[in-house]
Amino acid sequence: MITVYAQNEKLSILKIPKTPPSGYESILTTKLNKPLRPGAAYEIGFWIFGKQLPDQSYSYPITVFPSSNDIVSNGISDIVESVQSSPKLEVNPPPSFSTRGHFTFIIRPDRIYDHLTIALDNTDNKPSSINFEKDITVIGVFAKPLPNRAKEKTLPSKTTRVIKPIIPKKIAERTLINSNKSYSVSESDVQLGLYDHRRMDNDIVTVYLNGEVAIEHVQLKREKQFFNLALQPGENIITLHAENLGEVAPNTSAIIIKTKTNEFMAILESDLGQSSYFKLMCEN
Repeated sequence: MITVYAQNEKLSILKIPKTPPSGYESILTTKLNKPLRPGAAYEIGFWIFGKQLPDQSYSYPITVFPSSNDIVSNGISDIVESVQSSPKLEVNPPPSFSTRGHFTFIIRPDRIYDHLTIALDNTDNKPSSINFEKDITVIGVFAKPLPNRAKEKTLPSKTTRVIKPIIPKKIAERTLINSNKSYSVSESDVQLGLYDHRRMDNDIVTVYLNGEVAIEHVQLKREKQFFNLALQPGENIITLHAENLGEVAPNTSAIIIKTKTNEFMAILESDLGQSSYFKLMCEN
């Protein structure tokens, strides 16, 4: 997939971020060269870093606000979701460092938006030990459209008997993390595609289907690599297992599920301590 937005070439940074809702601290606002439009989904990514304090930690949830003339917070949770669970900027004093730098969000616009504002949640109104304007930095902002995807479902739409696999707490000594994503297909035979949708850094992954190895030791490339999967009726668990961390942690993979009529994409992150998964409902 070709990125149609990139910070250096396509996004312009506004010196004064747009004013966010009460309780949020604007860190950066970007103006998009092409607006986000209803009927499509967009992947938003960026790196965020905070200044280390000598003897104090701090943590703030991260939020992305799409906007046009003004930022509107009502209903924002219906159109913006985070790929990471509970995204936070967490910074610890030396010799430790921030636990994560890169974050990804998915936006499904309900109307046209031509700006993005990255903000931190400070709704507890406690005095902050940092200067939000000077001590927080955001770089590498990008936005790109995602391919058409099947409609997400959290519950099966049919009342037929559903097989639910038992989800263990660990696979191959890795703690399993629920990505809280759930999709539905109407065919049991699907294709699963893998590719490195970010920097090419020699990531190697194994994919588990319902706790069993389905695709083993695949080095991610820029080109999509497809494999056949046979789903069981009902719920299926797709788990991404990192065999290494590549050159930049964590190991991040774009996973495409293709059927005869639908195609959708999920983004999973795993490292050497935990593996993330999503649910795929087969309603055939």
